[in-house]
Amino acid sequence: MRLDRRTLLGAVLLTMVGAPVQAELPSVLRVSGDVTAESYKGLETFLLNSMDTVVGLKISFPQSESVETGDLNASADDGKFVAYLSGPDSETEIVANEGFSFQHGSHIFDGFFVVKSGGMNQGIISLFLEPADEASVLLSGAPVKDISIDRLDPTIRKQD
Repeated sequence: MRLDRRTLLGAVLLTMVGAPVQAELPSVLRVSGDVTAESYKGLETFLLNSMDTVVGLKISFPQSESVETGDLNASADDGKFVAYLSGPDSETEIVANEGFSFQHGSHIFDGFFVVKSGGMNQGIISLFLEPADEASVLLSGAPVKDISIDRLDPTIRKQD
């Protein structure tokens, strides 16, 4: 009887050692909240740190075309969305051709996107949001981690 238990225990241990280890998938970060002039810099840094990565967005930009320095500008013309902070210290613009809607005076992004570089124009970095297939992201098994836009820290930037 002892030999049978030892044989069984050995077989179980060998099976556990030989079993393939499933790697943990990285989380997909999803930012939610209303974009304001104050929260834009945190979102900007998050997107810069997420180049060529899938991110989730559940955010709204109020329609605005202010020329006051430091104000948030967000508009969509001919199906192209553009948002940036007014003024000489503006570093980026957020651009999208699809994946957003206009509801109750705000531009709404609710889905998953790949952040791409849209190049640089007159010293402004263009952050292009390319829609990703939501079903593919969710079926990948990668956990989705929600972050409030107000918690994004604009001082944390990846080093190139």
